[in-house]
Amino acid sequence: MLFFFTVFISVPLIEIFLFIKVGEIIGSLQTILLVVLTAIIGGILIKREGIKALNSLKYSRINEPNNIIKAIGDGLFIFVSGVLLLTPGFATDILGFILFLKFFRNIILRLILKKVNFSKFSRVNDRNL
Repeated sequence: MLFFFTVFISVPLIEIFLFIKVGEIIGSLQTILLVVLTAIIGGILIKREGIKALNSLKYSRINEPNNIIKAIGDGLFIFVSGVLLLTPGFATDILGFILFLKFFRNIILRLILKKVNFSKFSRVNDRNL
């Protein structure tokens, strides 16, 4: 709980600091335009990649759980990336673009899958109900 509170407080403070610093360097109007531009670019990229992720999930074979897990993970990371890119701020944009890149998504997904213990799934039939 303390972790979420710390993140909830620190992220806006970091974003305000970055807005001020970037505004000092490139000017306030350019800073605002840059934030709007990253949101627009992020929205376009997320829409395109989100459709690809949904199609990948749609056409993945049900008997190959690794493909399904990878497709779900890609879709989830693309969604989170989109939320971060649409959120005004430079730190969230950087994190959003990192999550958007397939290379980093694969690394993060591998790290998560190492931590999660999957048991074998069994078929459900009338006797199990």
